[in-house]
Amino acid sequence: MKNIELGCLFFVLIMLVSCTSNKPVVMKSETLTTKTVTETVHDTVFKIEKDSSFYQALLECQDGKVRIKHVVLSEPGRTLKSPRVRVDHNTLQVNCETEAQRLFAQWKSKHIQENTQQVKEVPVITNTLTWWQETQIMGFWLLLSPALLIAIYTVIKYNFKTLI
Repeated sequence: MKNIELGCLFFVLIMLVSCTSNKPVVMKSETLTTKTVTETVHDTVFKIEKDSSFYQALLECQDGKVRIKHVVLSEPGRTLKSPRVRVDHNTLQVNCETEAQRLFAQWKSKHIQENTQQVKEVPVITNTLTWWQETQIMGFWLLLSPALLIAIYTVIKYNFKTLI
């Protein structure tokens, strides 16, 4: 009877050792953030008002050639300079210059919008076994099972011998 009690005690001890508590699962939170960049090209045209300059002079004739006697009035415009007037071989030359102006402009504007769309909770797997550790565990069970069978056989054999 003592051998049966020892066998049951041995079985209970093995069962207690094999029970383990579950470890809490570690959750990892992921936030999915997207950025939307919108780039817009803007155009504009600048309106430039009309401009003029003015020149008035008195002319005279000397030796059959025309000459400028006296400049009466010379006015520049907003962007135009005063005209340059020259009389050369009875021809009148008027030169009026202005600086270059840019009439068309273009610029870009960017609009950045961030959206947080989704929150995922993914379990994080910790303490995973390598293939070598799993092989050692399987080998242990392969060696332990014949040892348990032999121990059970001897307990039963000696218990029945004492009863007969």
